Amino acid sequence: MTAKGAVEDPSVAARYEELLATHLEFYEALRLRERRPRSAAQRQFQDVAWGRAEPASEHEKAYVWHLRRHRIAPFNSGAPSQHIDDAMTGFEPGSRPVSSEVGVKWDNAWREIRGGREFW
Repeated sequence: MTAKGAVEDPSVAARYEELLATHLEFYEALRLRERRPRSAAQRQFQDVAWGRAEPASEHEKAYVWHLRRHRIAPFNSGAPSQHIDDAMTGFEPGSRPVSSEVGVKWDNAWREIRGGREFW
């Protein structure tokens, strides 16, 4: 059964929850490189957790199910971000999409008053 199929089958989801309750810290340590893999199975698990390989073992399927459920990359399937050319469609031509106060902080960072005179 695939990691996606666990959503439909409550017994598999319960088994995945049981595995995660027992081994989640170990899984996370492997994925985040806090623990060095000591076997070929652990290296395979890292590849699966990073999205480089398909899950084969029950532990890998449970962890991929967990990553998808929590939308952790590379398994997050969120909406794609807006294209850069479409970012200005809501504004009139020639208008500024940001307030006029944006550059003031930068300008004032270099402003200095010495002896009654202002230096930029």
